[in-house]
Amino acid sequence: MTRLLLILVLCGALVSATTKSSACSCIDGGGFFSIAEKAAWQPGVLIVRAEVKSQEMHGIDVKILDIINGSENRSTIRVWGDPGFMCRTYTTGFKTGERLVLILSRIKDASYEVEENGDYSLGGCGTYVLRDDGKSVIGRITATDKEMSSDKFYRELDELINKYSPDKARIFPVPTDNVLTISVPDLNQPTLSMRIITLSGQPLLTRQLEVGRQHPIDVSTWPVGMYIILFRSEFQSYTRRFLKQ
Repeated sequence: MTRLLLILVLCGALVSATTKSSACSCIDGGGFFSIAEKAAWQPGVLIVRAEVKSQEMHGIDVKILDIINGSENRSTIRVWGDPGFMCRTYTTGFKTGERLVLILSRIKDASYEVEENGDYSLGGCGTYVLRDDGKSVIGRITATDKEMSSDKFYRELDELINKYSPDKARIFPVPTDNVLTISVPDLNQPTLSMRIITLSGQPLLTRQLEVGRQHPIDVSTWPVGMYIILFRSEFQSYTRRFLKQ
């Protein structure tokens, strides 16, 4: 009788494992840049740099540090990973305080347990998350790049996204040493809100930029380093980075 029960348990475990594997059958979407290029302009997609605040069941709460692409007004959002049978990335390996770069999809029709509409999910058929230690970004960035300096990574990511965003402001030259030019396209509104901050979040400059024009910004007296530009219109918000030499 004991032997029969053992056989039944082992068979049950095998069936369970087979079911879990078949529940997530998808083609690998590639490295982070490949996923970002395909996903950036899909509705509900958010690309952010964020800090892990806490673990919540099969998800994490993260504080948004930088919106790279997309729009989100909340400073903290919930990101759901894989509970064991979905095609998502597991979130159990992320630690509180760890900084990540994430490609997220907004949940519209929540149906699983505590997940809610407006939360985000983390895809799993490809690389949707990287680690950022402040100096380097680590993970499968491309098929050949597993680590890249933060400056190079964010510059290349911005360039990748900018290729498909003719309706967004462009900045040049990058890097810059004296004057940074912001080119604002024609939009269905008179001005575009712009705010420049340091990497630590200290505000430096706020302006309303007239659309359809180029705006020179004198940065000649600013300290050498990386800066973030926050753009906000009626319909979207996004960021750009530039290096002051």
